[in-house]
Order: sequence, then C-alpha cells, then structure tokens
Amino acid sequence: MSINWIKITERAREGIKIINALPYDTFTTVLLYVHRQMSPGSSAAVASAASAAGVANAANSSGNAAGSTTVGTSVTTTERTGSSIETSHTSSEPEYTLEELERLVGVPRADFLLLIKTFSYILRRISTFIIKPSHLQRELREKLQLQDEAKIDAILRLWVRQTTPMLNNLASDRYESNVIEDMAWKLNVEIASHCQQREKTALAVLQLKTVAGEDINFEMTQPELLQLFNQFEHIQSELDATLANMKGNEGEH
Repeated sequence: MSINWIKITERAREGIKIINALPYDTFTTVLLYVHRQMSPGSSAAVASAASAAGVANAANSSGNAAGSTTVGTSVTTTERTGSSIETSHTSSEPEYTLEELERLVGVPRADFLLLIKTFSYILRRISTFIIKPSHLQRELREKLQLQDEAKIDAILRLWVRQTTPMLNNLASDRYESNVIEDMAWKLNVEIASHCQQREKTALAVLQLKTVAGEDINFEMTQPELLQLFNQFEHIQSELDATLANMKGNEGEH
C-alpha cells in the first residue's frame, strides 16, 4: 500500500531525471551538501541559497562587478566503498561553495537549481514521515523512479543516520514515562517571509500534555494536518484489522 508522503509534480519529475543522470560520486556530494543545509530552524536554507546564487550570478554576468559572489557553505566529498558511503572529515578534503558545486555537477543553471530544490524536497518529505526502511526503499524506486540502487541505498543510509537518535530517545526510559495525558490545540497565523509581508499562513498548533510534565508542540499547515489525520485513519484501520484477525483466531481454537 502506497503512503501519500510526497507529491510528484512535473517539475519534481524533471528534477529526478537530473538526479538519475548524475554520476554516483557527484550524487553523494550534492546529497550531503543539501542535507547539511537542512539544519533545524532553517528548512528553507537550501532553496534560499539556490535562489540567491541565481540572482547573484545573473548580476555578475550582466554587470561589471569587481568580485564574485559565493555562498560560503562547505561539504566534504565521499568515497564509494562497496555499498556504503564513507564520509571523510579530514582537512585535506576539498570544500565546495554552491558555485563550485554547480561547476562540479556541470549542468545548465536552471537544471542545477532544480536539482538542489528537488533534493531538498525529497529529504524534507522523508524527515516528516515514519516509514519502514524497506517501504521507503520501494517508494524511492517505484514512486520516485530513482534508477540506481546505490543512490537509493545512499538516501536510505542518510535517513537512518538521521532518525536513529530520535528513535533511540523514544525508546529510552525518559520517554517511556511520557504517557499522553491530555491534548490542546489552537489556531495561529504567521507571515510567510519578510520578503512577502502580505502573505500569511494559517497554522494549527497541537500540544500533547504528558504525565512527565513535558509538553510536545507541533505546528502544521492545513495540508500537513490532513496528512496526519489520514495517517491516524490508516493506523486505526490496521489496528481494527489486527484485532479482527486475533478474535478470529481465538474463535477457531
């Protein structure tokens, strides 16, 4: 059963075609670059950096600028050893700015910006859902139509590395005592960005109150809230089916 965790638009499909055409080493370099930009509190960092690079380079090519503009974010290169990604943090490894990464990829500017945004979109959607690794692997292959199994494995390993600490915390004694005691909610409105002062977004704010006294807060847009509701509906259906099977097995005995 397919989970509606990502919407593949025509633009996203074009971005995936560019991803499929990348050599593996270039793919992993760009993947790690985008992942590194997606730090907590700056989910739009990659798209903003890509847009800024496009504006800066357009200005440099049309004007008589004295110096070049770069985005000073670095990545480390990767080495492919068997089926694993080995990330090197040694000082001898080259560091890439966004412009240098563009030259490394070697595609037209519009394709490069689409590539960065597609990577960002995929990683952001993956981090939003809890999916079995085997299911995610199948979704990357069939729904996104990624063609290289090594690239699919690279995304999976990155996802596992990112989610493992969170899952370990959930399994710790500290979180075992966090039984949900009550829930509260409210509606909030925020300005989308400082560049678009008039564009506002309605948000649902959910607060889960725990026995341990640690409140867990979520902010979601209307589509995200709908997706959460659909996930709960799916969970309820699975529970109902499991309970029905258990009762059926008890009746047979």
